[in-house]
Amino acid sequence: MYTIKLMNEYLHGPIWIYDEDGYIRRKYPLIDNNEELQRLNEQARKLYDSFYSFDENDNACTFNEDEYKAAHKEMVEIIKKIIQKLEEINNNDFVIEDYITKDIVD
Repeated sequence: MYTIKLMNEYLHGPIWIYDEDGYIRRKYPLIDNNEELQRLNEQARKLYDSFYSFDENDNACTFNEDEYKAAHKEMVEIIKKIIQKLEEINNNDFVIEDYITKDIVD
């Protein structure tokens, strides 16, 4: 059974697909062919990536924790939509592990 992990990572949407052996899979037709999931994944990616900034030489990267906290509710709403869609298309092919909505933000 596959595992869909929802985690934020720079330059990658929150949907991470792991096979039965725990290896990351880049392609999974059930998700890759779903336009709504792709749209929501990209929306969450862009939001999360917006919290990063680089110096003029692209050498130093900083993460703006305050912006992340301010937008956390928006991120959670996107993730809830992703989970809802995943649950709709799941035919007992995968389990979902959500590491985003469980984040505690002060």
